[in-house]
Amino acid sequence: MRINALMAAACFCVMTATGAAAGQITIGTAPNLQTLPIVVAQDQGYFAEEGIELETVKFTSGRRALEALIGGQLDVAFMAEYPVSIASLREQPFGTFTTLSRYTANRMVSKASIGFEDPKSLEGKKIGTTKGSNTEFFTEALLDQFDVNAEVINVAPPDIVPALARGDIDAGIMFPDFYPAAEKALGEDYREFKSDAYIAWFVLSATPDMLENRSDELAGFVRALIKAEDYIKSNPEGAQEALAKATEGVLSLELIKEKFPEAEYEIGLANGLLDILETQADWVVSKGMVEAEPSRDLIKKYLATGPLEAVDASRITLQ
Repeated sequence: MRINALMAAACFCVMTATGAAAGQITIGTAPNLQTLPIVVAQDQGYFAEEGIELETVKFTSGRRALEALIGGQLDVAFMAEYPVSIASLREQPFGTFTTLSRYTANRMVSKASIGFEDPKSLEGKKIGTTKGSNTEFFTEALLDQFDVNAEVINVAPPDIVPALARGDIDAGIMFPDFYPAAEKALGEDYREFKSDAYIAWFVLSATPDMLENRSDELAGFVRALIKAEDYIKSNPEGAQEALAKATEGVLSLELIKEKFPEAEYEIGLANGLLDILETQADWVVSKGMVEAEPSRDLIKKYLATGPLEAVDASRITLQ
């Protein structure tokens, strides 16, 4: 499903804000386990093979990256699926064209010194998370699952670990990028609880201009990612080394090897993505965050199948 003409017309004024020449794509991303196909495609020269010159801009939140995309500062943005559900409800101009990865080990982080064993230990205590992000969705799902009544406090992503170390909060639910920092800051006091209450889908979204007017470049981008997916499967050690190099020491090779099984990599648009987006859209509206009429058909309009159809339509399993 290609992004519709109304969206393209509504955003024509910002389509060329990046001023990119042919083959130049500006992407909002950061090197981590979830973005490994991008890291590998850069490291192995797959983007270059497709005539793509990639300029990367780092973001600590997918919501901020999507805002920059809609504002015309980016061509492509990496994010979890949660901002997609909200932006779809708001009928903003963008299209999500592929899944990049799934993260299967979301966790709650706390301290042994407060007696933490599992979410039940947090009855009446303070939990820090970033509201308006997928971590808030995960927090509520986890508290509901364990029937826990706790105070949920809004904390910016980089501030959760310091707040936890200081004792301002009793537990934190943060983006996976911050787990290593939490382990380092808390040391022997570090405790975690992994949960499958929420599996995060990490995706790539593009401007209407990329989808409509630069579709050949976006198809090349997808081909490079598929090559990277194949490389990760056939040479996980090489992929891990590429990530360690890309993070410039922020993530050690030892840590990457330890955490590697927590992410799954698949370039495509699967029905599971649409399912979680629909669930989140219902949740967002029920919380009064967005005034809209959520529906599966509405969400599906923002899943732009064109790039994958041009490369490998079998990777699209939406229903």
